[in-house]
Amino acid sequence: MPQETQAGNIVPRTFLPVEVVFHPSWWNKHYGIKFDERFFFDPLARVERERQMRAALYARFGDLGLGEAHAAPRPVIGPVHLAAGFLPSAVLGCEIKYYDHASPEVIPANLTDAQVMALQVPDLETNPAFQKLIALMDTLEAQSGKLEGDVNWEGVQNVALNLRGSQLFVDYYENPALARRLLDVCARTIEAMTQYVRRRTGSTSVAVNRIVGAVDSRISLHSNCTVAMISARTYREYLLAYDQQFARDLYPYGIHHCGVDMHKVRAEYAKVDGAEFFDVGWGSDVAACRAALPRAIFSLRMSPVRVATLTRDQVVADVEALLRAAGPLERAALCCINLDGRTPDENVRAIFEIAEKYRKYGA
Repeated sequence: MPQETQAGNIVPRTFLPVEVVFHPSWWNKHYGIKFDERFFFDPLARVERERQMRAALYARFGDLGLGEAHAAPRPVIGPVHLAAGFLPSAVLGCEIKYYDHASPEVIPANLTDAQVMALQVPDLETNPAFQKLIALMDTLEAQSGKLEGDVNWEGVQNVALNLRGSQLFVDYYENPALARRLLDVCARTIEAMTQYVRRRTGSTSVAVNRIVGAVDSRISLHSNCTVAMISARTYREYLLAYDQQFARDLYPYGIHHCGVDMHKVRAEYAKVDGAEFFDVGWGSDVAACRAALPRAIFSLRMSPVRVATLTRDQVVADVEALLRAAGPLERAALCCINLDGRTPDENVRAIFEIAEKYRKYGA
């Protein structure tokens, strides 16, 4: 595919798509689904529990377009119904803890200076953590003759923090060469993993945010969750080049910024040629971001805490405020990720109902 150099080439498959993703605690509370290691890597558990999730969503919210009637087993390699990024950190040596009612926890490695300097991009075919995914994919492909889905590939700084801990922020000022080496190993590892998965399944990022599938499943969505922890200058000096490289190598490209301050780095994000899609975190100045990125698709992220705790009318007000600020609704989507067990069904329904109203009547 020829590499595009500006946003505006991708059009959402549907007008104003909407997705919600429930936290593992919601699934465990309502349906008893467990998110142990088997959920992620055991072929039978992986396929059956994913099927159960699709069936449960349809039974509860099928009229909203969620889930699947008569859900059948499908060879989905990664968890597309929850947010769970951990595999790149595991590939680079972090310990992972699994829970029945929560996403896997990455245990920070707190690498020393010497360990960072010794760190290398691993051979994925022989890496113990990635071998689990390969074995899963091989088994499912042998059984079904095809593969679907992908895995959450985290983000460059996210993984670097898991490996180095908060010392990374000190490195930015006191040991920039070390910081750059660590970030480079993380970036090259992430790209190798992502390219491997894309070669075998055709997608990379539905497991990062399901809204990718509703917009255009070819999009590669890079998680910049921890950019909220640094200044725009630090992002520009240390991380911008990786987004630019990924946008060239993994087009069509998107940036996931779940923090409350995407407007802080909007001018830097505008320098990422080929970035077609942005996850805009709740609390960000959506209008300011739109002014800087007029042709990009905006996935407007609602606050799962607010949706879980506010009244229905207040949730409606949140949805409408986002949509009014979004610019052209033809280049907008709406999502809410990690809704927990407190969330009233009526508040979930409110999100979809207001979106449908805007589809019919506009802003």
